[in-house]
Amino acid sequence: MTAISCRLARAVNESDAADLVTALFDRWYMLLVRYGLRTTANYELAEDLAQDALMQLYQALRSGKEIQHPKAWTICVLRRNMYKQIKDRNLQEQLDETDIPGEVVTETSKLGDIRDLLSVLSPREEEVLLLRLDALKYREIADQLGISMNSVNALLARALRKLQVAMLEKTKVERENRNANQPATRAS
Repeated sequence: MTAISCRLARAVNESDAADLVTALFDRWYMLLVRYGLRTTANYELAEDLAQDALMQLYQALRSGKEIQHPKAWTICVLRRNMYKQIKDRNLQEQLDETDIPGEVVTETSKLGDIRDLLSVLSPREEEVLLLRLDALKYREIADQLGISMNSVNALLARALRKLQVAMLEKTKVERENRNANQPATRAS
């Protein structure tokens, strides 16, 4: 059991969950916000979702729930809330680039590129990849998702192969588009 898990168990036993969640808030808040921002592309919404996830962790600890991997648990809660929010608010609307300053357009298009790349993955591959990118260990991912470590390894390997193929294809298409847009030069 990790040090955090031991502290979580002690916090519940000592009714000290508030202090522990405050400490976890300081360590995990920006990580959770960045995770939410990658999917929602809305900073305020990502902040709200991160706060809600930490509040749910606090409530779970106060009710006596034993959480073996609190970081993975909190990220899963955040992801579940995020997808529910996206579905409820229908955040799939396209942004009108003419109303957005150039720097924001660049960032938004980068997020769109990342979403396009992630769309080649199955939901399970994406879930495992994002948890791994958030520095969760294979064992934590396996425990949180209820799968074996070999499955985590296989899902990550498959996801990385798919992303590599998608990136190569995207690069090829961009190169072809650039070449098609360049004027042909003739030798005299």
